[in-house]
Formats: sequence, C-alpha cells, structure tokens
Amino acid sequence: MTIPVSDKDMIGSEALQSVAEEPKRSLRISIIEGSFATVHIAITTSSLVTAYALFCQAGDFSLGLLAALSNFATIGSIISVYLLNRGLPRRPLTVWSATIGRLLWGLLCFLPFLPWNDRSKLITFLCIVFFATISINTANNAWLSWMADLVPLSRRGFYFGVRNTLISIVTMATTYGTGLLFDWFREKQSQAFGFTFIFGLACLSAIVAGIILNRQWDPPRRQISTLSLLDMVRLPFSHPKFRFLLLFFFFWSVLIGIGSPFYVAHMIKHLHMSFAHIALYSIVAGIFNLTTLPLWGKIIDRIGNRPVMAFNIIGVFSLPLFWLFATPSFILPIWIDALLSGLFWPGFTLAAFNLVLISSPEENRPAYLAVHSMVVGFALLIASLIAGLLATLFADFHWHFHGQHFLNFHILFLITALGRLCMFPIAIRLDEEKAQSVTTLLDLVGDKVSRTFSEVLNTSFILIRKVAHSHNQINHKNSRNESSK
Repeated sequence: MTIPVSDKDMIGSEALQSVAEEPKRSLRISIIEGSFATVHIAITTSSLVTAYALFCQAGDFSLGLLAALSNFATIGSIISVYLLNRGLPRRPLTVWSATIGRLLWGLLCFLPFLPWNDRSKLITFLCIVFFATISINTANNAWLSWMADLVPLSRRGFYFGVRNTLISIVTMATTYGTGLLFDWFREKQSQAFGFTFIFGLACLSAIVAGIILNRQWDPPRRQISTLSLLDMVRLPFSHPKFRFLLLFFFFWSVLIGIGSPFYVAHMIKHLHMSFAHIALYSIVAGIFNLTTLPLWGKIIDRIGNRPVMAFNIIGVFSLPLFWLFATPSFILPIWIDALLSGLFWPGFTLAAFNLVLISSPEENRPAYLAVHSMVVGFALLIASLIAGLLATLFADFHWHFHGQHFLNFHILFLITALGRLCMFPIAIRLDEEKAQSVTTLLDLVGDKVSRTFSEVLNTSFILIRKVAHSHNQINHKNSRNESSK
C-alpha cells in the first residue's frame, strides 16, 4: 500500500535536502553571482567613470570630490548594521540594497541627453554616484557578515583566493571589452551613446546577479544584537586589538587616497592613452593577479595574514614611483607598475580582508565591519579632498629635469609612495593569533624560489645531457657511415 505524501511534506523534504547540501551549494552560487556582479563593478569602477566626469567638464578638484563622495558613502555600512540589529534578514537586505544601488547607475544612460548645462550634469552625476554607493555599501556590510558565517574559517584563504581569481577573469574581459567599445564610440564622436550602452549593460548584469544572489542560503545567525546606534559605533573602538587595526587602516587609507583619484585622469589627460590601453593596463595586472592570488591564499592559510600584508607593503610602496617617469612616448613604467601591482596588491588585499574578519568577534560582527568600513571611507574622504585641493593648488606646477616633465599629479604620487613605506613598522605590530613573522615568509619564498631555480637548473642539465648524447650518437653514426664507405 502506498502512503500518500502531501505537498507540504514534499516541500519540507526538499528544504531538508537543500540545507543538507549547504554550504557547498551556496559557495558555488556565490561564485556565479560574483561573476555577474563583477560586470557591473568593473564598469562602474573603471576609467569610464573618470571619463564620464571629464565629459561633464570636471576639473581636478571635482575629480577629488568624486572620490570623496564615493568614500563618504560608507555611511551605508552603519545603516546596514542598524537594520540587521533590528532583525532584518541579511538576504533581502543584501539583494535589494545591492540591486537598487546598481540600477541607480542606469540614470547615467539618460543624463547626457538632458537639455542641461555641464555644471548641472556634473552635480547630478556626483549625486547619482553618491546615493548609488550608499545603497551598495549597505549591501556590502550585510554580505560580509553573511559570507563570514557561510565560509568555514579554515577555508577562507583558499575559497576567496579561488573566487577572486575567477572574478578577476571576468573583470579583465569586461574592462578590456568595454574599453574597446568606448574607443569605437569615441571615434564615431558618439561618447554619449557609448555611456548609455555600456552603463545599460552594467545594469542588466546587476539584475541577473540579484536574482542569483537571492538563491544563496543564509545560515541562521547565532545572535541578533540589541545595541543602540551609538553603542554600535562605540563598541569596536572599545576593543583594543580592533582599535589598533582601525588606526592602521585609517592612516593607510589616507596615504593611499592621496594619489588614487588621479591615476586614470593622468592616463587620459597627460599620457593620452586610449581606453583600450587603459583597460590593457588593468588586464596585465589582472593576469598576474590570477597567478598570485591562489598562492597568497595558501600562504595565508599556512603562516597568517599579518606577515603577508606587511611583506606586500614593501612592494606596494614602489608602485607610484613608476608613474613619475612615464610620458606619452614612453609608457613602459606604467606596464612595469601593472606587473608589480598584480604581484603585490592581491596578497595585501586578501590578507587585509581576512585580518578584519578574524579580528572582529562573531557577536556584533556587523558592527565591527561597518565601523571599519566607515573609518576607511572617512580616511579616503579626507585624502580625496586634500588631493583635490593639492592638485588644484599646484595646477600650474611644471618642472623639467633631465628631459623629464613633472606635473601636479606627480607630487601626489610621490607623497603616497613615501607614506606607504612609513606604514610598514605599524603593520608588523598588528595583532594576529598564531601568525608567524615576515622573516618566516621571506624564508618560505626564498625556499620556493631556490627549489624552482634548482628544478629549472636540473631540468636544463638533463636537457643538455640529452642533447649532447644525441649529438654524440649522430656523430658516431656519421663516423661509422664514413668508415663503411
């Protein structure tokens, strides 16, 4: 006799089976979702945003203000924490905030065709970017909390290394493809239509990403905080270990932000690079990123985040210095910077991300992540405004030295380079349980390089012996043939 099964029982059975497959199923979903979301992210963080600002006749101060408003939008993080602490589930908060924020960029598709002057368009552009970024930051904080519970601690280095590697592939393809496409529109004197098409594509990918993200499992939260908004902000600063981490990232972000608003502008305005070439710069860095990111993930899992972050600071320090010597007829330093960026930045970024996660207690983690995001955003806000003012103040700066022509942007690149180096002594003092020293990392890298060199040397010797042996055999055979004659 067959016992009938109700629809409710079947749904319950399917739900249990789905939960049993977690978190593996959702970790796969996160990679797919991230790939679609990255199309939007790659477009809205590419040189096209700077190009749009310049299209609206933005000056150097406005470029700094653009970066400042984007960074001030980290207030979305504290909004996220407030909503989470009021019991709002992470999944709808993340999905709706991310999707709405990304779709706001779609307004830029219509802005070039409005009968407004350049000043009105520029103000509208800045406002759209600001409010879109607030909404996206609201989603980011909830997403970080969500992923911290979803990805096992022992696998975070490897998983995010793999995920970021795959996302880097999408980033490279999107950046180069849209760069070529915009160059085509620009040659046709149709920049406005180029912005419309490309930002429309970004919004379409955002919709797909939101649909996929909505299928990701949200693990039960262990505890929902009942802290007030003021206590949420105050709590991370009362934690000595996390407070020192906040101090580090504040000064680091200020020093990074001094130069960051002007790299793309320098490529466009002074080096006269096409958007395809600018995209190619990102691709070169991305290729090395693909190679090194999984390796950095494994090293982090083995010796900790602090030594990896400190080690990469030394490399990151040198990067802005290459920009001092690039000219329209000699852009080799830019390509060297791209290569080294792909080597050093992935390790630093992954280690910094993990260090923030492990330094924030599980209880009230969203508050810690939000405050960290706000501190970084506030630091970048200050840096961007200072950078904009300095760029405007030294707008007429020109210095010719041994055939090199130095401009106002070069002053900012030099400041940010020297500032990064000063952060190394603080980085090695960051607290991380069971983390090993930078010396251990150097020994590990040295051993790896030595082994690789030895393997290459041995392989070369074997190859030489084989070639020599074959050569001797041929000579011996030829001698025998001559003798027989």
